[in-house]
Amino acid sequence: MKELKKELKISPSLREQEKISYASDVINVPEGGIDCNEGCNPYGFPPALEEAMADFDIKRFGPYPHSHAIYDGLREYWKGYSDIEPENVLLADGSISALYVIFGLFQAPGAVVLGNAPTFSDAEMAARMLGMEWRAVALNPDRNYRFDPDAFVEQITDDVTMIYIDNPNNPTGQVINLYAIEKILDRALEVGAGVVIDEAYGDFMPNQNSAMTLTEEYPNLIMVRTMSKAFGLAGLRVGYIIAGKPIIRYMKKLRDPYMVSEFAREMAGKALMYPYHFWNNMLDFAKMKREIREALKKAGHLSMAETDDMVSIFVLYHDDPTVDLQKVFWENKVLCVSGADFAGMERNFVRIRLPKMEDFPILLEAVQRIHNGDSDKNKNPQG
Repeated sequence: MKELKKELKISPSLREQEKISYASDVINVPEGGIDCNEGCNPYGFPPALEEAMADFDIKRFGPYPHSHAIYDGLREYWKGYSDIEPENVLLADGSISALYVIFGLFQAPGAVVLGNAPTFSDAEMAARMLGMEWRAVALNPDRNYRFDPDAFVEQITDDVTMIYIDNPNNPTGQVINLYAIEKILDRALEVGAGVVIDEAYGDFMPNQNSAMTLTEEYPNLIMVRTMSKAFGLAGLRVGYIIAGKPIIRYMKKLRDPYMVSEFAREMAGKALMYPYHFWNNMLDFAKMKREIREALKKAGHLSMAETDDMVSIFVLYHDDPTVDLQKVFWENKVLCVSGADFAGMERNFVRIRLPKMEDFPILLEAVQRIHNGDSDKNKNPQG
């Protein structure tokens, strides 16, 4: 390979910023154990999609994607909550790709993004990689990490460019009520800040609590969703942005007009017709969370951060800050995400995505053993 005469003029923010993300294409599940790491639905996609996939005409792969099935599905899914037109929608390859488009919209010298800590780490990284300043309002451990809208609104100063809130929160799985979201939107209007509500796990909360119900009222609101979580289609890579038509027009300047394949658009559109697919999944998640909460009632080492029972993810934290809790769970046959991958948490925290009910005994036993101190491998050998 030839030698560079001068260093490539790569963006300084990319050179200087180390990316922190738990997303990976390598999954190391312990032998005989379970995956509670990836945020996808362990129950998979709606069974009715199998027939639709088998019937898909592969000749449609020839032309560029033009299917409107996903727009039809979105209109049906959100009927009664918001009137969606294609001009209010921007498709993306999952919600992560959507976030990069949105952050690019607000990128400018001196741009400031306000978010939570902890929050979805790739959102913070997107801002930092683009050279934006990231400010975080820490979820208070004295409130068991429950979101405080008043504390957050106090930090929305005149220099804030955009606000990022994930609802339900990733990693805790707590749901922020719509009243709190409106308080943030109202304050953001005063300072001219865009507000991104990332509802990647939003299908696990009632539609009436979605920011979708506010999109026609607030011109500064941008809502993000994905088909990767509740709909069990993470491998299909479909996300979507809902916002006012002027904002969508700006975003279209930043992205490939053919993003999301013909097949993915068609299957996502059909999946949106089957929301009842994950309703039973949510009941299972609620039952599992209640059983874990019951196991933690007895004095021990673990605590559960604020969370909503219907959401598939939650956070556990150990009372000993030297414990590498991800390692301990792995040694107890459970793969989960380390708290070190989220700002505002340390390695004695983990994010857990609930498994299928049939695999739940493995998770519950691990929780009980670690909580009771029965595991003799609960310390990081390096201290």
